[in-house]
Amino acid sequence: MNPRIEDDIPPRRAARRASGFPWHLPVGLLLALAVLALPAALAWQGVPGGTALAEPNVFERESIEQEALDAFRRMITLWREELYFELYEEGWAASRERVSLESFAERMVELAWLPQGELDDKFLKPDFRHRTMVYIQARLAFQHKFDPTQRFEKDHSALLLKENGRWRIDLVQLVRSPYS
Repeated sequence: MNPRIEDDIPPRRAARRASGFPWHLPVGLLLALAVLALPAALAWQGVPGGTALAEPNVFERESIEQEALDAFRRMITLWREELYFELYEEGWAASRERVSLESFAERMVELAWLPQGELDDKFLKPDFRHRTMVYIQARLAFQHKFDPTQRFEKDHSALLLKENGRWRIDLVQLVRSPYS
């Protein structure tokens, strides 16, 4: 008697094999869909590492906007007091790669204009875009370094990004802001 290989296969597998339908394809497709849906399901449940986060509620949004405003005020204060090395540390990682510390400090020292006085809350508005992205609309008063009688005001928009838990600003934009 000649044993055949098919005789050792359980009846269900033999039936699937006999039908000619590629059963491994639907199973693989279902597995792939489950893997793709996992990050969204984790984010919905509040587990970090998901690809999408729920929009913040009103109180979280106000808190995020207030954090960004406080960071912007701190950056303008550093600029007004001409603390350029500290101000450099408040820059985006991408802008710190574009501009070295020495170059940034030199360019800021060469600027003829400095922000003057405190920011007016009437003209200071946050524009929330994302948990890690807020635009700040502000009216900045500038004073000439060497002739204090020369002053002007300018509406300014700054994009703040939250990197490593801190709000940061574009350093190149700061260098150009009195003139742009």
